[in-house]
Amino acid sequence: MPPRGPLPPHLLRRPSPPLGPLHRAFSLPTFSIPGLPAATTQTIQARRTLPYPPPQVYALIADVDSYATFLPFCTSSRVTRLSPPDPSSGRRWPTQADLTVGWGPVSESYTSRLYCVPGEVVEAVSGAADTTIPEATLRRHGLGPWGAHAAAVGAAGGRQQATAGVFDSLLTRWAVHPVAARGGGVGRAGEATEVTLSIRYRFANPAYGLAVGRVADDMVGMMIEAFEKRAKQMYDGQEAGRAS
Repeated sequence: MPPRGPLPPHLLRRPSPPLGPLHRAFSLPTFSIPGLPAATTQTIQARRTLPYPPPQVYALIADVDSYATFLPFCTSSRVTRLSPPDPSSGRRWPTQADLTVGWGPVSESYTSRLYCVPGEVVEAVSGAADTTIPEATLRRHGLGPWGAHAAAVGAAGGRQQATAGVFDSLLTRWAVHPVAARGGGVGRAGEATEVTLSIRYRFANPAYGLAVGRVADDMVGMMIEAFEKRAKQMYDGQEAGRAS
């Protein structure tokens, strides 16, 4: 059998080129669920009676700079604007603050417009939310688009619209009312305070509601409990000192 000659070129097996890196387009999906209804405004509320006089409780609520040190879900708090001295007390109240809050798996940093009605109400308003304080009360205390508060709101660019954050609107309202003390509270005889916390919010994306809904209902109770613990830390020692 005669020896075979070389194979024709077209039958030769050519080596495969080395494989280069595999490239594939990749992007994270948007956090949305097809068919989910549009986000609606939700309100959660809690009420608690604290055995301290209203001025003491109100002072804790208005101390926004300290929120991050004791308040659940608040990881940062910084007052950026103050009102002129109050005519009756000389105290300057916060009118604007930068806050960061986290609910479950979501976190949001935002600028709040603050409305302090001394001894009665503290409201923090963000995004598309509006204050619930009556116009006559705002005028009387120089809040809103009248008086000193107008300068703070105007300098901040007016209403802070939440265009890409977690919340489209967020309003947190603290209201305090004097009530008769029960069971010998640590405050002066007969003095106690009913505290009502209301949080009204609307998510920019309705899918966030599914992630946060499990913790939202418990949140207000935890916040009031945190203020009660703060009051004990701040005031129980003072009362013990007076009694000794």
